Amino acid sequence: MIGRDHEIGEITRALADDSVRGIALAGKAGVGKSRLAREAVAAAAASGWTVRSIAATATSSPIPLGAFWQWTDHVESVPFALARRVIEGLTDGAQPGRLAVFVDDAHLLDDLSALVLHQLVQSRAAAVILTVRTGEAAPAAVTALWKDGLLRRRELEPLTRKQIDHLLAATLGAAPDRLCADKLWHLTRGNVLFLRQLVEQENQAGRMVTRRGAVRWHGDTAISGSLAELVDSQIGAIAGDVRDVVDLVAVCEPIDWHCLRLIAEAGAIEAAEQRELIRTSDGEVYVGHPLYAEVRLNRCGSSRLRRLRGQIATAMKDGGGAAAVVKRGLLWLESDLPPEPDVLLSAATAASSLLDYETAERLFAAAAATGIGARARIPLAYSLLMRAKSELALEVLDGVEVDEEAQSGFINEVVMRASNLLWGMRSPKRSWRLIDDALKTASGAGRQQLLVFRAYQLALAARPVEVLATMAEVDHYDLDWYGATVGYGTETIAHGELGQPDQAVAKAIDAYYALTLSEQGKFLRQPATEYHTFALVAAGRIPEALEVAERNRRAQRAEPAEVRAVAAEILGMVTLAAGDLTAALRELPKGIDEELADNFNVVNSFHRFHLLRAQALARSGDTDAADRALSTARAHRHPAYVYVTSTELLTEAWLAAARSRLTEARRLAREAADFAREHDQFAREVWCLQTAVQFDDTDAAERLAELAGIVQGPRAALAARYAAAVAADDGGELDWASAEFEVMGDMLAAADAAGQAAAAYRRAGRAGSAMTAAARAQRLATVCGGATSPAIEAASFAPPFSNRELEIAVLVAQGLTNREIADAVSLSVRTVESHIYRASSKAGVSGRSALGEMMRRRGPLSSRFDARGPQLQ
Repeated sequence: MIGRDHEIGEITRALADDSVRGIALAGKAGVGKSRLAREAVAAAAASGWTVRSIAATATSSPIPLGAFWQWTDHVESVPFALARRVIEGLTDGAQPGRLAVFVDDAHLLDDLSALVLHQLVQSRAAAVILTVRTGEAAPAAVTALWKDGLLRRRELEPLTRKQIDHLLAATLGAAPDRLCADKLWHLTRGNVLFLRQLVEQENQAGRMVTRRGAVRWHGDTAISGSLAELVDSQIGAIAGDVRDVVDLVAVCEPIDWHCLRLIAEAGAIEAAEQRELIRTSDGEVYVGHPLYAEVRLNRCGSSRLRRLRGQIATAMKDGGGAAAVVKRGLLWLESDLPPEPDVLLSAATAASSLLDYETAERLFAAAAATGIGARARIPLAYSLLMRAKSELALEVLDGVEVDEEAQSGFINEVVMRASNLLWGMRSPKRSWRLIDDALKTASGAGRQQLLVFRAYQLALAARPVEVLATMAEVDHYDLDWYGATVGYGTETIAHGELGQPDQAVAKAIDAYYALTLSEQGKFLRQPATEYHTFALVAAGRIPEALEVAERNRRAQRAEPAEVRAVAAEILGMVTLAAGDLTAALRELPKGIDEELADNFNVVNSFHRFHLLRAQALARSGDTDAADRALSTARAHRHPAYVYVTSTELLTEAWLAAARSRLTEARRLAREAADFAREHDQFAREVWCLQTAVQFDDTDAAERLAELAGIVQGPRAALAARYAAAVAADDGGELDWASAEFEVMGDMLAAADAAGQAAAAYRRAGRAGSAMTAAARAQRLATVCGGATSPAIEAASFAPPFSNRELEIAVLVAQGLTNREIADAVSLSVRTVESHIYRASSKAGVSGRSALGEMMRRRGPLSSRFDARGPQLQ
């Protein structure tokens, strides 16, 4: 009765309502009318009602009073007298006003039985609960019951998806996993009778099992004899031409209505629709219920199915939307028609445009088998690459006979070989050499495509200046739209790295436009959006980046899972930059979904986005999870993606900072900045140096001041002034920097700057200002989702330690020896001892042990200490 509480209450109220004498439950077969009515009748009996139950059947309907045979003890010649005797028998022994009569399938009553039922209600001799099947003709005496207002009529709908999920969890003892629930919903559509039969048969067959607290369904759906009989009983006997209509629709569901009219009789279509064996919606025809299609397809032999597919494929028109073109190609491929290269090639191209590379692979392979050569084999290699089948892609390319025309598009033999080497074989050097050799002899449009690919190689290799120089050689008029999209996206990367966000945005907009005209490049929208949002975030235009990322996420809701996954990752990147740790951890990938493990985009993006997840975990204070995430990301590092090296170094820096290893954190942030500087990644260099300043680096101000004259956007100038404030230990300037970071949208930096302001004020003896800044740091940390960092935690620490004294005191509390501390912070043991002495004096404690105990006992810094002791790398 899960999901039927409202209906049970309605039946109970109808029995008690003097204005009516019961209720008629109407609905399609299998929705649970009879089960619901029996439950209500049982409740009535339990509360003292006398209950009479009648079941009308197809075999009893030709017999007068066949449904009431047990209350007819002899034959009377006058029907009304017979009816009166039955009513007397029904009411005999029942307390007045407490008789409930349940009639199941009342539409099957014979006319005289229907008259008895009508008289029972009209005379108020009994309250009646009856069920009728929607769409079936019922005797006039039955339909008059609700038409005349004697009974309420309640149309019972199938259970909703949510109700089905609850029902399955209750009956199976565990909730079904998403795939199992989706499959059961698709096949049953809330029909409880079908659901019960299907679940029982799959459980008995051992295909439905509980693992790790979830019910999983393995293997293909099998239509058992009992399930087929159940479906047949609902379909009923149908004429051959009506059956043909159902079979045609089942083969191609949904089928265009005009197409169906070309290959089926109009009368048969109408008859099938009247019987609800098919239904029409927006010009397309569907089978009345998914299981009808499953049973009919199971009953059709392979030869009949191939013939039906051929009929439909022939009747379908050329052109139409991509989905229709793919459908026609698949029907043709699986029919008795001879292979038609143009049909298969068009369908394969359409499947690729829909990012359905599995189907594209099948269709391109079939087209290639007809002998059309490079036209099919090159895009087949592309489909294989997108499915991480690099060895097969190489085999396909080895069989290509190249002509000049085949090389004029971006997806050509050379670019596919280079792409396969770069991503599939993970060999950037071999890919690079291949393009070098090809450029020596290439000319015309083919050369332009190769230059674009070379520019992309340069972008991945962190050489943005050379990217723009190479793209300056490209004549965009010689590029196809796919090549143009790649070219504009590559320029977006370069401008973003160089700190030129305005130019990056302009190129991203060009890429989006080219995408609308590209037949194959739909998946390129996500890389273009990633490069676009990074350029904005790195420049400090964070609200603008959030708007772009959120708009992109909304636009991809109806796209395949791999597109939605990357769109979520991009949003996670931007929300981390904005300081929303909760959103970042929700959107950034925890791992690679098994279903997407062979997807080109998901696999190749995982490393850099999982690094950001490790950063978010470190900033949340979960060092163990951050360490695991960093290790996982490293295991997925791709040798071609040199340009994100500084991101990995920054991730290591944040993990070191989360473990209170500030010297190590500063060193790693500086290494990241040095790498970025060496590769002209000026926007990244600013970000890396800003991070070093968040770790109390006092030597970054001069270089940041230089970068402020190179890098566009608010971040560079703000970071330069922030660095100067940290170097000067100026609480007022740090307060200002915190406010400006908040305006810019970098809430984590705002929290850190506020924490540093509090420490600076405390060292200057300005206790009130220190308390105000500390409160601000804590507020911002809370807004960020519980952010933590050395600066935030030091904000509320009372002793006026210097940054170095605080770092060493924390390491003392972690249990490190003076020698280990000296190694960790790159100082001599004697200098470490001096810092410990000064820190102990400022804290008012005597000696090293007392300092460590005090640090473990007081303040928010106590959360940093691990009972396992020091964690040296």
